[in-house]
Amino acid sequence: MLLSFISRGPKWLDWVSLHDQPSVPEHAVYVQKISDQGNVLLGGPFADGAGGAVVLDVESEERAIELAANDPAVKSGVFTYQVKEWSTVFSKYEGNKSNYDQGYIDYKHEKQKELGIYDWNE
Repeated sequence: MLLSFISRGPKWLDWVSLHDQPSVPEHAVYVQKISDQGNVLLGGPFADGAGGAVVLDVESEERAIELAANDPAVKSGVFTYQVKEWSTVFSKYEGNKSNYDQGYIDYKHEKQKELGIYDWNE
């Protein structure tokens, strides 16, 4: 799974709200289009308006970068982006559940002791 983080770019206007920024209407239509094509699992702005994220369902990191780079708000400099591969461990959406418990903690503490980095004060 790939995650595209969207941040304010060099052309962001501090005195203008998110939805009134140049290229943001085009951005919304673009994300809707790639979502309709099946490339977007989730997407939207952060509550504080300082950016957003899009979870992409694409075949490669290169494709994710291509989609992000072609966003009209990225092209105009209002947004920048960073694509990261994301390994999900917990997912209600996908039905993933780990089996982490105290045994896992004990196992990792032993490994940390072997590495000389264990410093847990109980």
